[in-house]
Amino acid sequence: MTDNPETYLDEVTAEGSERRLQVVRAGSRYFGIPTDEISTIVVWREPTPLPYAPQSVLGVVSIEGRMLTVMDLAKLTAGQADVTHAEARVNAERGGHVIALRGDEQLALAVDEVGEMIPFREADSVIQQQEIRTTIVVGVFQRDEMEINILNLKELFPTAIQGRERRRRRF
Repeated sequence: MTDNPETYLDEVTAEGSERRLQVVRAGSRYFGIPTDEISTIVVWREPTPLPYAPQSVLGVVSIEGRMLTVMDLAKLTAGQADVTHAEARVNAERGGHVIALRGDEQLALAVDEVGEMIPFREADSVIQQQEIRTTIVVGVFQRDEMEINILNLKELFPTAIQGRERRRRRF
């Protein structure tokens, strides 16, 4: 961590074919987010709720001058459907983080814990079994007896809105 209490994210670039994943925990599962897709990581701040939003959308929050839609990663992923909205908010308030993602969709993820950044090559230890894969999780990376679900960030928004329409920022 850096001295800046507001945001922290090591500026590490991938070399060659190796990428780096930021490991996070949401609910009881661990996820890997490609570091080049992360704008910043901040300590938890309560999002302003949106009317008629899906349960996986916690609300909006301003981070570094951008208004981002905060989604509950535990709710979006398989195996966490039984987590209620109130439980997710309580878990996040106890020390969670908000991960601001890059891109036009202006999204952020609410997670319970931020772990280490790890090197990753797509050929390394990815379990490609069909029953594990979903639209959001494209594979599982084994590391130190921990299963890290690799996220497909392009599918977060379509999964969260489930057929509902939302405006996108256009330039």
